[in-house]
Amino acid sequence: MNVDKTKAYGNQATERAAEQFNNAIGEPVRAYGALTTDYFEQLFSAQLDAVRAFADSSLAQSRSWLEVKDSDSFRQVIEQQQQAVQQLSERLKEDADKIQALSQEYLKETQQLATDNMQSGRQQIEENMQKGKDQLENSFQKGKAEADDTQQKSQPQSDKSKKSASAAHK
Repeated sequence: MNVDKTKAYGNQATERAAEQFNNAIGEPVRAYGALTTDYFEQLFSAQLDAVRAFADSSLAQSRSWLEVKDSDSFRQVIEQQQQAVQQLSERLKEDADKIQALSQEYLKETQQLATDNMQSGRQQIEENMQKGKDQLENSFQKGKAEADDTQQKSQPQSDKSKKSASAAHK
């Protein structure tokens, strides 16, 4: 029966350790990984959209030069290019603002995740310390009870020995 209790206690301890590992390390790593993956997905998407817009605009401007046949068409192409440069400049500013907002949100969420994990870790340490204290007190109480029990069992034998020794001296 004692072996079964030891095995059961060992299994419980292993399960608790696995759960604590998952809570302390596994879940935070997965949460940070998901957060980082989402951030880079959005960042790359924004960058690819910006590159695509720049490439489309550049190709359109390049094609417009093919239409130049006289001074009027030349003037129109120059005006279109100025507008395109202005639009591109506005687009770059918007994209930079978008990426900055995305980065700030990522930083904020990462800091919140770290704070939550630190609080969770501190709570887990406090719980483990309380469990250890409780186990120590239980072990101390059991040891004290066993010592008292052993002392009580040996007391009658000690009294008999004293009586026998005292009767032998008389």
